Amino acid sequence: MCIDGTAKFDEEREDDFLVLNSPLRVSQTGIMQQFPEIKSINDSLLAKDIPCLIFSVEKNRIGHIRSLHEQICSSADIEGIKMILYVEHTVDALDLPTALWRFCNNLDPKRDQVLFRKSSVTQPGKTFACLGLDGTRKTKEFDNFHRDWPNIIVADETTIESVDRKWSELGLGEFIPSPSHKFKNQMYGAEAVVN
Repeated sequence: MCIDGTAKFDEEREDDFLVLNSPLRVSQTGIMQQFPEIKSINDSLLAKDIPCLIFSVEKNRIGHIRSLHEQICSSADIEGIKMILYVEHTVDALDLPTALWRFCNNLDPKRDQVLFRKSSVTQPGKTFACLGLDGTRKTKEFDNFHRDWPNIIVADETTIESVDRKWSELGLGEFIPSPSHKFKNQMYGAEAVVN
């Protein structure tokens, strides 16, 4: 899937669609109260004029993300948001690099997208559209996915210690602790995969 996130020239704009007139704000508390399966919301991209949200969701039924997306987008409060990315409830949506990494690893564009469109409440005569992308792990129970979902591959302690010792020599900038530490205890199947 390729999403064109570049600035649009006049000839690329469609007059039928909602135009953003002011910075977007979303009531995280209101959304999380209405939808308790949402465990965290990252709205940090709104401050950069990127109309995208990341929701960490605990799925509990078949078709959950699709129906949740439609319910959320039905609210006038969400108008102006162009895309919502959904990640597993075990992913901290506020940790943007990790949330995006996990989202991309779990996404199949053919299977995991839903486009919501409706007439705008805030701008009569315009259409509001919001793309929902399901980056949660897939299961047999809720997604009819019949293989085990792969675990996150983590480095073993010997590898982590070796990289840590060499870090300053490699010219990589300020030291960053291994991300493997975050994921060693997150197992979906029988065992963590240590590489």
